[in-house]
Amino acid sequence: MARTVDPELRARRRTAIIDSAAALFAEHGFDATPVTAIAKAAGVSSGTVFHYFGDKRGVFRAIFEQGLPETRALVERHRDAEDPLEALLDMVAELVGQATDPAAGGLVVEVIRQVGHDPVLAEILDEDDGIVIEGLTHLLRRAGDRIDPSLDPGAAATWISAIKDSAFLYADNPAAVDPVGTIRTIVQRYLTGHTKGPRS
Repeated sequence: MARTVDPELRARRRTAIIDSAAALFAEHGFDATPVTAIAKAAGVSSGTVFHYFGDKRGVFRAIFEQGLPETRALVERHRDAEDPLEALLDMVAELVGQATDPAAGGLVVEVIRQVGHDPVLAEILDEDDGIVIEGLTHLLRRAGDRIDPSLDPGAAATWISAIKDSAFLYADNPAAVDPVGTIRTIVQRYLTGHTKGPRS
C-alpha cells in the first residue's frame, strides 16, 4: 500500500531545501556547494533533495522559479491603481527592495555564471523579466502625458527593468546606500525629468 504524502510536510521540506540552498549558493557558489551540504542545512537527506528537485541544478532553478507567482502578484496589485505613475514607482521600489536580502548579491553572481549553461534557468529568468516589463509597460501607457512623450512605453519599461537589475549587481557594495530610494529617484527622473512627487 502506497504511503500518503502530507502536502504540508512536502511544502515545508521544499521551502527548507530552497532557503538553505539559496544561502549556501550565495556564500560559497554553485559549484562549491555539494548536495550533502544543502541537505544537512535543510535537515533532510540527500535522497530527499534529489527526490524533490532531481539534481543540484534543479534546486538552483527552484530558487528563482518560486518567485514567479510573487512577481505576478506584485504586478497585478499595482496594475489598476488610481495613480499609474505612483504605482509604477512603488512597484519598482518593491522589486529593488529584494536586493537588500543578504543573499541577493551572491545569487546574482551565480546566476550570471550559470545561466549560459542552463537553458531552463534562462527561460525562468526571461519569464520573470517579461512579467515585470509587461506590467511596467501597462502602467506607462496608463500614465499617458504624465511622462516624457518622447519615450516609447515598451522601450522605457525595458530600460527601467535594467535599472532595477543594477541594484542587485551592487547589492554588496558598501557605497551603494539606499538602493530603493536611489533607483526610485533615477526612474522618476528618467520618466518625468524631475523628482517632485507624481501628484504635484
